[in-house]
Order: sequence, then C-alpha cells, then structure tokens
Amino acid sequence: MVKFFRQAWLFIKNIYLSTENAVIGKVILHTNDTYEQAKIKLIFDYIFFYVGLLMSFLFLNMISQNEVNIILIPLMMIILVVCLLLLKKGVSAGFVGMLTSFCTLTIPILSSFFNNQDLTPKYVLIWVMSILLCYITVNLLTALTWCIVLCGYLIAVASIKINNIPIFISPGHSPTFEYLANPVVVGLYLLFLIRALGQYYRNIISMEQRRTAEKQKQHLSLINQNLTKQFLLVKGFSRSGKSAFVKGELELIEACFTEIEKQCGSAIDYLNDSQEE
Repeated sequence: MVKFFRQAWLFIKNIYLSTENAVIGKVILHTNDTYEQAKIKLIFDYIFFYVGLLMSFLFLNMISQNEVNIILIPLMMIILVVCLLLLKKGVSAGFVGMLTSFCTLTIPILSSFFNNQDLTPKYVLIWVMSILLCYITVNLLTALTWCIVLCGYLIAVASIKINNIPIFISPGHSPTFEYLANPVVVGLYLLFLIRALGQYYRNIISMEQRRTAEKQKQHLSLINQNLTKQFLLVKGFSRSGKSAFVKGELELIEACFTEIEKQCGSAIDYLNDSQEE
C-alpha cells in the first residue's frame, strides 16, 4: 500500500513538474522581478490543483446527480484552463489573477445559489481563497470589490431566507449527501489552501535567497577584480623599486614605496567598506 501511494505521488509530481515547465517555464525565465515570478507560480499552482479538485467534485456531483454542479464545474474548468493558456502566452499575472479569482468567486456563488443557497464551509473556503488570490496577484482595490460582491450575495441570501422566497433548487441537491460529503470536500480544500498559499510564501523565500546569493557572488567577484588590480599595481611598483635600488635612484625608490603604501591603504579601505555594506 505504501509503495502504491509513493508511486501515485511520484506520478502526480511528474505531471505537475512537466505541466509547470510547459506553461510557465519560459515566462519565468523572461521575468526578472522576484515578486512577479512568485505571483505567476501562485496562479499556476492555484489553477493546477483546483482543476484536480474539481475533477473529484465532479465525480461526487455525478453520484448525487446534481445537475447544476454538473454544468458549472466543467464550465469553471474550461475557464481555468483558458487562464493557464493566457499565462503561457505571457499575459500579465495581474490580469490572469483577476480573471481566475473572479471565476472561482462567481461560479461557486451560482452553485451555492441554486443549491438551496448553501453557505457551508466548502463554499466559504473557496470564496476566501479567491479573494486572497486577488489581493496577492492583483491589488487591494479589486480584492475589496470581490468582497463587496460576496457580501452582496450573502445579503441577498439572508433576504431570501427571511422572506421565504421560492428559488429553483437543483434536483440533485440532497441535504443528507451534502452533510456526508462536506468533511471530504472541506478537507481537500484545506490541503489546497496549505499547498497553494504555503508554497507561495516558500517560493518568495527561496527566490529571495537565490537573489541574495547571486548578489553576494557578484559582489565577491567585484572585490576580487579590484583587489587583483591593486595587487598587480603593488607588484609593479615593487619591481620598479627593486630596479631603482640596484641603480641607486633613491627618489624613485621613495616614490615606489609611497605608491605601494597608497595602494595597500586603498585596498584596506575597500575591504572595510565592503564589510559595512
């Protein structure tokens, strides 16, 4: 059993890495900004793993014969795949993030509405995720707009429930099945939340570490070049001083020692300045 799960995990990992390389490999290479790279990776992870979850949810809804979700889930999957294609073509992370978050906010709202205005955690979690995605990849103003849309829907649901307004309910909506499926769906969403947002912050830290290491490498290379240049000058003045000593040219010897002292002092100052930086 352990071997089976390990092979399954390796299979999924290979699919993930191959898809990541095919979709955002070139885009990442042509993006110099670390934060932009992290946003692109977040959007890709969000879409990739959410599409995987939607396949599972589609299977559950086919079992319960929930007609509304059987229509809405494939629609959302198509839109998310389009978002991946836009990302691959180099469309800005801000636009793709806005489209992705809008899709994963509004379609679940429609699903909730036609499933007896369901406000259980399985809907709440994805709404929160979509708003967080928008906040990270787009901007605060758009995220607040999505919050207003969600609050407007919640107000509408409250009005419907209070006034007992009759609304079309999906024929496959079964409260008993929903109660049984909720723990599974919520658990999968929590894993999705940990993987998508957790990996996003890990990516930022990793990229920042690589960028710092690259800067340190460039800085050390610059120090090496400057010190090599100064040591070559010292070596040259030393040879000149030796030749002047043999010829008895005292003034030239003094000038050589003065330059050697000057270059050594300059090298020491440069090293001190580098340490302070």
